[in-house]
Amino acid sequence: MCPICWISGFIAILFGGSFIATVNHPISWALGLALIAYSIYKFYEAKKRGKKMTVETKKRNKRIVFRFVQGVVVGSIVTIIIFYSLNHKEHERMHQLLKKHGIEEHSH
Repeated sequence: MCPICWISGFIAILFGGSFIATVNHPISWALGLALIAYSIYKFYEAKKRGKKMTVETKKRNKRIVFRFVQGVVVGSIVTIIIFYSLNHKEHERMHQLLKKHGIEEHSH
């Protein structure tokens, strides 16, 4: 597998899914679907290029992709921890405000 193709596809699928999930507009949905289609193409290209590589090269490339995924996971966890610690008090204050005004059902 070609690590650059795989990483490009992974990033494109993250952005495409984010556009579809967070922005409620048909243009963003089209952009998200285009990015997801591009990512599928990049995954296909990575697999196609990987068939021509030696076993040693495939092993090295898998380690590169694994390190990238590790970095994304660790970065996501650190980001979640930082944002939770920064927004925790405000979130609790909003819950108390909703209870004070008798609004018990709400969505996050």
